[in-house]
Amino acid sequence: MQGMQLRRRTTAAILAAVALSTALVAGCSKSNQQSTANLPDAATLLKQSAQTTRDLKSAHLELTVQGKIEHLALKTLTGDLVNSPAVAAKGHTKITLGGDDAEADFIVLDGTLYGSLDPGTWTDFGPASNIYDVSTILNPNTGLANILSNFTNPKAVGRETINGVQTVKITGQVNADAVNKIAPKVATGGNVPGTVWIREDGNHDLVQAKLEPSSGNSIQMTLSKWNEPVTIEKPPGV
Repeated sequence: MQGMQLRRRTTAAILAAVALSTALVAGCSKSNQQSTANLPDAATLLKQSAQTTRDLKSAHLELTVQGKIEHLALKTLTGDLVNSPAVAAKGHTKITLGGDDAEADFIVLDGTLYGSLDPGTWTDFGPASNIYDVSTILNPNTGLANILSNFTNPKAVGRETINGVQTVKITGQVNADAVNKIAPKVATGGNVPGTVWIREDGNHDLVQAKLEPSSGNSIQMTLSKWNEPVTIEKPPGV
């Protein structure tokens, strides 16, 4: 019984760390730099992308943390997020816990969080909001759209192709409150340096975002498969 309780607490800690970070990143995207001639206005592009992101129904997320960020044990996360017709998510994460790496699968469905440290073995952790509300990621008021809406001193600095998508790279500062709404306690001071890569054509999708709460320590997120159908089902045995 004690072993089961310890395992449950360990899994909960992993998923709590996951949740604390599901808001932001990816690190293994392929990119190349291009011409900086005739770049679009940064503020206008941010506004357009914020509206597109606010309307997102689903997206695939790749997240990576570089360096060490207090309150954030996450190292990587890969997942699919759905905001409509209901909030749901599924994916896999790796975190550092007690100096060791640990991995877990997770599913959020109908407001309930399920986690698995071992293939095929799932635990019901009850309301996801007790650990982390995944809706903050695509939430139109507090999620990534809010990050884009809270950029200050934005500057378009170049073009890059990321995973086959031509983007405009924009740098600036992000309001600390907006950062903490998507990843609590990450921003402990003032504004946070931020960089976003926005699709230059079409609906101006948010392709990638990077936040640097402290020098050399960053959270980077890459989005893809915008609004593509995603099926998320309750895991077996729970």
